[in-house]
Parts: sequence; structure tokens; C-alpha cells
Amino acid sequence: MPMSRKRRQLSKRLPASTFAGQTQRGKKSAKRREKSVAKNTTGNSSHQYPVLKFLLIFGVLLAVFYVFIAFAPSYSKRFVPSYHHLIAEVSGAMLAVFGQDITVTDASISSPRFSVNIIRGCDAVEPIALYVCAVLAFPLPFLKKLPGMIAGALVLSILNLVRIVSLFLIGVYSPRVFALTHIDVWQALFIFFAVLLWILWLLWATRSQVVTRPASS
Repeated sequence: MPMSRKRRQLSKRLPASTFAGQTQRGKKSAKRREKSVAKNTTGNSSHQYPVLKFLLIFGVLLAVFYVFIAFAPSYSKRFVPSYHHLIAEVSGAMLAVFGQDITVTDASISSPRFSVNIIRGCDAVEPIALYVCAVLAFPLPFLKKLPGMIAGALVLSILNLVRIVSLFLIGVYSPRVFALTHIDVWQALFIFFAVLLWILWLLWATRSQVVTRPASS
């Protein structure tokens, strides 16, 4: 009788211990799954968050720019006329090199055969602002952004002078394609070059940052 009782007790204990082990293993596997799911979700959010942050900062900076040019009286009354006159003077000097008889009056460039007037949209202010806002919105140190902003603004300003000179020469020698070149070709080219400059700056800035990381560590 004592032996049978011991066997019964052992038989009762064994299934309970094995069941407890299985439940513990199940809990551990469930915890591992939860941790893996949490890692995946946090990884996805970490990849998405910088993009959303960049778009938000870019939109805010762009809105501040348009509010400034719309409501700042000094911008429209002082800066714009002076800046347009400067563009006309430099463009007129470049056209004189090409043998054009140029007269510059305020923001107007004229010759006996053709004339253009520098207005908003022909000064490259908006493409430069878009480029600068995109550079500022990207999460990098400001010292990485400053050379890109200066270089990009200079390149786009020079490109705008090339646009004005080329459009003036097209108006003199091929006036039929002036409207097409002015509206379709050069506007698309300006957007393309602004995006291209931002990508080139991004490659330069991120590559130099990756190179300097091992040295610092």
C-alpha cells in the first residue's frame, strides 16, 4: 500500500511539473514575440519620424518665408526694387559682352530690337528660398548647412543671370520660341537644378559626417 501511494503521488506530480514548464516556456516565447513586435514597430516609427519631422519643419519655414514677403513692407518697397535693378545691371553688362546695344532703366533691359523687365518670379528668390528651407529642415548640424546654403544660393543666382541673358538673346534672334522657353523650359530647369543642388549637398554633408564618425569614436 505505501508503494502504490508513492507511485500515485509521483504520477500526479509529473504532469503538473511538465505542464508548468510548458506554461513557463509559453510565457517566455510570448514575451519574446512581444519584444520582437515592439522592436519592429519602434524601428518603423524611427524610420518614419525623421521624414515627418523634415516635412513639418520644411513646411513651417516655407510658410514663414511667404508670410514675410507678403507682409514685410521693407521687402517689397526697398529690397525688391534694388535687387531687381542689380539683376538688370549685371545682365545688361553680360549682354553687352555679346555685342548687344543695351540700356538699363531700373529693372528694365532694352535694346532697339527687344526688351525685358525683371519682375517677381524672374529673380530666383523663390527657388533659392525653397532650397534654403530644404537645407535648414534636414537634421544636420548648422555648420554643415551654412556652406550648402551659401553655395546653393550663389549657383541659383548665377543660373538666373544665365536665364535672363539667354531669354533676351532668344527674344532678339528667335522671338517665336521666347514664350515657350521662358515658361516651360526655364521653369522646369530651375526646379530641376534646385532639387539637384539639394541632393548634391545632402550627399556631401552625409558623406563627410559618416567619414568623421569613426575618427571621433
